[in-house]
Amino acid sequence: MTTQAPNSPDNLPSIDNLITDGQPQFGVFKHVETINYLDYHSHLISQKPTRQWQKKLKANQFCFLQFSQPPYRICVAVATIKLATTAFCYIFNEDSQAFECVEGLQPLTRHSQFTKSPYQGDISFQHSTLSIEIRFLAQAINVQINSKLIFLKAYLQRHSSPLAVCSPAGRYGWTFTQKEPLQLQSGTLTINNSSNSNKVNSNKSKNGLQSLDLTADTLVNMDWTLGYMRHITNWFWTSINCYLPYNKREKPRHFVLNLAMGVNETGVCENACWLDGKIYYLPPVLFSRPNNSVDTTWHIYHQNLGWSNVRLDLTFTPIRAYEKKDNFGVIASVFEQWLGLYSGEIEVAGQRIVLDKVLGLAEDHFAKW
Repeated sequence: MTTQAPNSPDNLPSIDNLITDGQPQFGVFKHVETINYLDYHSHLISQKPTRQWQKKLKANQFCFLQFSQPPYRICVAVATIKLATTAFCYIFNEDSQAFECVEGLQPLTRHSQFTKSPYQGDISFQHSTLSIEIRFLAQAINVQINSKLIFLKAYLQRHSSPLAVCSPAGRYGWTFTQKEPLQLQSGTLTINNSSNSNKVNSNKSKNGLQSLDLTADTLVNMDWTLGYMRHITNWFWTSINCYLPYNKREKPRHFVLNLAMGVNETGVCENACWLDGKIYYLPPVLFSRPNNSVDTTWHIYHQNLGWSNVRLDLTFTPIRAYEKKDNFGVIASVFEQWLGLYSGEIEVAGQRIVLDKVLGLAEDHFAKW
């Protein structure tokens, strides 16, 4: 088994297949080509081997992309639990704080496709309200989103070390996730004002549309996840992608942060930050959300036990959320993805990163699947 990663990605292994001799390899990796989850030799509570159709049915998978070109923040996701497949896309205007969302739901994996590799194949979702196409290549990712809300087409290049993590989940499960910043090569965004009250579209034309070219300064990051999570799962998640404040003599520094609590087990964690494309691994963190109130400030911090040279202390002030709540008995979900402002400090590798009301995402998700 692979142990938790050291600070340098150069010391991490690269593997072709996550499953070897029927079992997943746990830890943090530099590169994992294929998540060959159907080669996993698992057992039911009765100790009988899990059949192929059962492994297909029980696997959870999702892909999330975030685009930021001020004043717009666009988030899109596709997720499947095989019994149902869902997708959403929302756009947030930072200036007006207007918010618009479109979503779709399909039974089973109807009109959907999911690849087993973050480096090849497609993830797609076709619905009357929302169409998503994500094509994965070794060095690039191509995205097309089409809905009554927006049309987005983007060509993205991989330019940073990804965060690739596999950890146990319960007695027999495991989860693989890959997070990475992406570099925009080219793209276009067309916004359609679907509501007269929510003025997401800042500069709409006579036909109610606004088209703009995405620029090299557009910030993009991805979350690709596949595995067998616990039957009842809960997690908190932080995602920040921004340029740090700078003075005229400095070059703006690109900062990306990924933090999570509640998914990973046995000491493996998916916490890391990227500074100008270089990845730094972070220790486990704690999330505090008192009373789950809408207007309550969250606290995300590293518990100082004296062995880590990393210090992390952040607050998150919620602004607006995409929320979805479902309860079908055997299957249930309470999903909240908040847009809000982060403030605080992170000290890592001798560098002090100060955040002052930086827009980012915070997620609180409960699922029974």
